[in-house]
Amino acid sequence: MKSTLYLSLFLCLVVFVSCGRQAFSSSRHNSWSPKADTLVILSYNVENFFHPDDDPEKNDEDFTPNGRYLWTKDRMADKAEKIKKVIMASNGGRIGSQPAIVGLCEIEGKPAVDYLLAATGLSNIYSGIVFPTPDMRGIAVAMLYDHTRVDVLESRAIGVSIADSSFFTRDVLYSKVRFSGDVYHVMVNHWPSKYGGATETIWKREHVASRVRAVCDSINASEDGKAKIVLIGDFNDMSDAPALATILGATTEGNPYVNLSDDTSDYSYKYKGEWGTIDHVIVSPVLCANGRPEFRVCKFGFISIADNMDGDVKPNRTYVGNRYVGGYSDHYPVMVRIVSRK
Repeated sequence: MKSTLYLSLFLCLVVFVSCGRQAFSSSRHNSWSPKADTLVILSYNVENFFHPDDDPEKNDEDFTPNGRYLWTKDRMADKAEKIKKVIMASNGGRIGSQPAIVGLCEIEGKPAVDYLLAATGLSNIYSGIVFPTPDMRGIAVAMLYDHTRVDVLESRAIGVSIADSSFFTRDVLYSKVRFSGDVYHVMVNHWPSKYGGATETIWKREHVASRVRAVCDSINASEDGKAKIVLIGDFNDMSDAPALATILGATTEGNPYVNLSDDTSDYSYKYKGEWGTIDHVIVSPVLCANGRPEFRVCKFGFISIADNMDGDVKPNRTYVGNRYVGGYSDHYPVMVRIVSRK
């Protein structure tokens, strides 16, 4: 009898501790109650979300059923459901609290976006925007928007490639949107990686930074310095890199733009055991006039895995090298909440 009682008490304790840990890991997100005048934006690098059909005009053969990664429709379907789970879990995970805007990086253009929306039922909430990409693999950025709450007034691709030098990279996706009566200028970025060497590729990110800065400055000037600009995405650089801090001018102090991810102790990416944030949210100063928007790294337990290198955790990715492990992504998503103060 005593052993049965002790076992019951032990099981109750396990359940209590387990629930407590889950509540702790997501409590700050659960405390975010949805409000009609709060613009919630999620930014997520989804790690090579390809459509398995071969595009003869792109170098996407690795992500086909017979390619290097043996990328099948079943694997695509599983990953699509995982992306949906992350989107719906963010901002507290309650019905109706999902982000109004979702920026996606590392997704293979329109076929992948269309599949993600249709196969998961996300199309009941979101519409998608994506443009043809000059990226050699077909990788693009996309924006999903809640079509019941967001009006898209204008959308276009901002080219940042240099054809004469054979430098082709993802365009920046620009959208002018209206939410709760306010107009915002949202840009989804995926800047060039450090593949080929961090030092050797600096010029690529600095080139993109100068182009994005010119567009931001032009928009801001057209609205007398009061334009509500939001830059999201994977910038492939830390906040103190010259491309971000100097050329784009995105710093904690806001000269001239404010990097909300620059003063957080949370990180979105882990490489060889080292944490860093390369997924940023950058806004124009007018959005900080009455207090800084809330920035979060969505370090959900269900998208994490133990890191044997340091005993900590890391994002549970889809592939480790060529080996399929069936995780979510090698990045944590980041989120911002912008409260309208009219």
